[in-house]
Amino acid sequence: MNKKIFIHGGSSLISKSLINKFKDETSEFYIFCRDIKKTKLILGETLKKAKFYFFENNLENLEETFADLNKIPDDFDGIFWVTGYTGDAQQELNSVEKANFNLKVNFTNVVLCLSFLVKKIKVSKQSFICVITSVAGLRGRKRKLFYCSAKSGLINFLSGLRQLLNGKINVLTVIPGYISTNSFNEKSYQFLISSPEIMSKKIYQALKKQKEIIYVGSIWRFIMLIIKIIPEKIFKKLKF
Repeated sequence: MNKKIFIHGGSSLISKSLINKFKDETSEFYIFCRDIKKTKLILGETLKKAKFYFFENNLENLEETFADLNKIPDDFDGIFWVTGYTGDAQQELNSVEKANFNLKVNFTNVVLCLSFLVKKIKVSKQSFICVITSVAGLRGRKRKLFYCSAKSGLINFLSGLRQLLNGKINVLTVIPGYISTNSFNEKSYQFLISSPEIMSKKIYQALKKQKEIIYVGSIWRFIMLIIKIIPEKIFKKLKF
């Protein structure tokens, strides 16, 4: 019951669902978010289940992020990284600042923070680092050019981190398709969309079984298998 869990991206409905899933075995949650007031409103009744410590953090500013990370304990049992930002590929292609923001929030500053957080987690086979990536990282798409590139780098980083921490800490890469979060705006078939509740349930089960990579929902594994084998000459002509 005395477990401590760190979450980056506390205002997401995914984080709320994860907290509800892990609340019975966790005594303290350390939440990093952009707006504490907004995050508390989203979490609502969830806040009554354990002790919560909030940090208002803009991931773009790495100096401030590390200052906050230095304030948290050195004995976490689990780390959830939920933060992500889709962005606008056309705007980012025409703006170094916007492109840099996307890469920082989705890759550069994420891997630097995770590298630091490794030192703040208990060395135990029951301890975990769980990172939400995206199927977008499995092949580049023009509509999400920088986002795809960043998520691809993140997936590869987690693969290397898993090798580094093999037998010490479990590293779980979560590769979701469309998730109906508070920032969800994709138009797609219903069967391609999963809820935060389904996602948190799959993550919970995966961590208990010491899994290393999971897809949410499962159909995306097959969709991406097909997409990955499409020849580049054909793929570049596709409009999605």
